[in-house]
Amino acid sequence: MNINKDINKENNKNTNFISIISILILGIITLGGILNHEKPEFQKPNTLEDNIIWLDLNNDMLDIWIESTNDIYGIQFEFDGVKLINIDGGYLELHGFNTSHNDKMILAFSFEGKHIPKGEHLLCSLNIEYINDSKEAKISNMVLAGEGGSALDYGFFDFTKNQTILRSIY
Repeated sequence: MNINKDINKENNKNTNFISIISILILGIITLGGILNHEKPEFQKPNTLEDNIIWLDLNNDMLDIWIESTNDIYGIQFEFDGVKLINIDGGYLELHGFNTSHNDKMILAFSFEGKHIPKGEHLLCSLNIEYINDSKEAKISNMVLAGEGGSALDYGFFDFTKNQTILRSIY
């Protein structure tokens, strides 16, 4: 009987050890996934401009990023080189902004008067289809509104030219 008790104790120790190791491994994998998800890999523009918008193209997804020194109350962007399919995620969706789009344009604002705060944000991700080549995808017109509907000045950074090519106010 004592031999069976000793074997059972040893088996319980092994089972507990394996359970602890399994939980640690699962925790490390989960943490790695969370950290990897929260730190998206994107290329940030090499520019001195304070108010800049850029696109991060990933296969059939287009991420719209913004770095801003202003609070933004509304946006309207027109695109060339892509057909917009749907909006998926980003600051606008997370914070309940009213967004709509057609094949070429996205419009977003808040009926409640919410704003996009100063700083760097992933505005939204768009499912897209390229019309020709992914290098032709760009913003062709931008309208950004500040408090009270005031026009805000922003540049669009084009990575294919490594420069700001479009401004919202001239």
